[in-house]
Amino acid sequence: MQRQLPLLTPIRGIAALIVTYFHARLILFPQWRDSIAQSTHFLENGYLWVDIFFILSGFVMTYVYQSTFATGSSFKKWRGFMWLRFSRIYPLFFVTLAALFIWEYYKSIHQIGFYAGPLFDAWGATGIPPFTGPFNRTETLVPNLFLVNGILSQPLSWNIAGWSLSIEWLCYLVFPLLMSVLLRPAKSNAWLPVLIMLVLSGMVSMHGTLDITSTLNAFVRGICGFTLGMWLSRISFGPRMKSWVNHDGLLIALIIALISVLQFSISYAVTMTTYVLFALLVLVAANQQNRSSLLLGLLDNKVTQFLGDISYSIYLWHSVLLLAGVEVIHHINPDWTAWWYAQTSVATVLTGIFIFTTALILVSTLSYYLFERPLMKWMRAMGGRRIRPEVSKA
Repeated sequence: MQRQLPLLTPIRGIAALIVTYFHARLILFPQWRDSIAQSTHFLENGYLWVDIFFILSGFVMTYVYQSTFATGSSFKKWRGFMWLRFSRIYPLFFVTLAALFIWEYYKSIHQIGFYAGPLFDAWGATGIPPFTGPFNRTETLVPNLFLVNGILSQPLSWNIAGWSLSIEWLCYLVFPLLMSVLLRPAKSNAWLPVLIMLVLSGMVSMHGTLDITSTLNAFVRGICGFTLGMWLSRISFGPRMKSWVNHDGLLIALIIALISVLQFSISYAVTMTTYVLFALLVLVAANQQNRSSLLLGLLDNKVTQFLGDISYSIYLWHSVLLLAGVEVIHHINPDWTAWWYAQTSVATVLTGIFIFTTALILVSTLSYYLFERPLMKWMRAMGGRRIRPEVSKA
């Protein structure tokens, strides 16, 4: 029986919240964006936490399915695997996409233009008619439905977090092929992380950032993290190394290093260093074993586990609440949004962020129990006869 990887679940929840605040700084509290950036660039670098999702995904998929594909791939195995992954990611994505479409349709009937606060107003986006942008464009609806929106020329569309789901789906498509190479011990493929870092280095040098959310470049970004996670999953430590890795000191050092690096403005060095630290954090966190530890108690408990459990709902609903939520409030009473964006008090802004976070967690919790889990179980039951037992693990 495979041992559990409990620390990876809280990491997923924390990453989902950081990505949420990365987007919220543009819509929810843009009046504080510059002030925050003058003190720390942690939020400005928040887009990088999407990459830890790719690394985590590759790691967990390999950990769970390595025995399934150990005897080789077949169409039946691939089909069963893809149905399991489809039933995991698509239903909730479709629900959030439908919610955005319904709101956009309502806007079209009542002639409500786009609104996302003063920053988007300064960018000339306020008042754009429904179904014409900047995100909810008619021509991008079908690509979203088929999960190929991540490789379109338009960077973000409809559920703005959905681009990474599209890339994740494409990674799943090639996962069985990658497994044929990565089933060997990690040291046999020592060239792979070097190649991955060289590719990422080239992308960051060319674009000045890794915040790439469109075209085939987005797929390259995602498959690099996904494949790196797969390779990390194949690393096996000896007894002496295990005792060294399974220690609070190393975890604390990685967390401090990661937080410290993310304080600096976006640069090649910050991006690449953060990526390496993400990989090390996933590897070390996955190899923690049960022991008496205050740090593990803080990182891995009922609250953080639950946050990780609902992280997918958090990730998909946060953009819906930010974009559609602000438009709904502005439509009901523009004076409310005008008042909010005029607030510069730290206490007021923090209160607003707390209310938003509470609402997001509440919506995500309801979504997890009413949509995410039931729909996944229903789809898996519906396709159960076509799924071989050895691929029905996750």
